[in-house]
Amino acid sequence: RADEMAQIIDLSKEFGYQVTAFHHAVEAYKIPDLLAENNICSAMWADWWQFKLESFDGIQENIPLVHSAGACAIVHSDSAIGIQRLNQEAAKALAAGLRLGLAISRAEAMTWITGNAAKALGIDHKTGTLHSGKMADLVIWSHDPFSVYARAEKVFIDGVLRLDIDKGLKPVSDFELGLRMQDAQS
Repeated sequence: RADEMAQIIDLSKEFGYQVTAFHHAVEAYKIPDLLAENNICSAMWADWWQFKLESFDGIQENIPLVHSAGACAIVHSDSAIGIQRLNQEAAKALAAGLRLGLAISRAEAMTWITGNAAKALGIDHKTGTLHSGKMADLVIWSHDPFSVYARAEKVFIDGVLRLDIDKGLKPVSDFELGLRMQDAQS
C-alpha cells in the first residue's frame, strides 16, 4: 500500500538506510513522485490485483504511471508461468499507458524487464543493458518482442548460443546448464 511505502521511506531517512525497491507495489501509482525523489524502484504486476484487501486499489496503469513520473518501474511475476512471458506482461503495461495517453516508447518499456531490475538489485553496473564490458544474455525474437506471436529463436547465455530454433538446438534446464558449466570449468 502507498501509505506503508511512504512510512518505510520515512523510516529509512530516520535510520539512515536506502530502500532500493518495493516488491508487490500495487499502489505505487499513488506516490510516484516520492519514489522518484528517493530513487526507489517498484516491482509491479501488469494486471494482477484485487486478489486480497491490500491489493484492492491496484490499477492497470500502475507501471506506466510510475515510469512517467520518472521513477524506476519493474514488471515482475510470482508465477513460474508468468515469468516466462514477462515481455507480454510489459506489453500489457505499455498498452495501458498508451491508452491513458502517456508517451512511452517501446525501448523505455523494455527497461521494465531488463535494466530497471538490474538497478533494483544494485548490479546495473554489470548487467541489465547491452553495453561493452557488461554481462548480458540475449534473445533474438521472431517478431516484435511485445507481440503474443513472438518466439525466442536464438538465446545466448554468457555469450554461448543455448537455443537455436533453426539448428534444432534445444534449451536445457537450469540444472543441466549448471552441470555443463561445472564440467567446462573443471
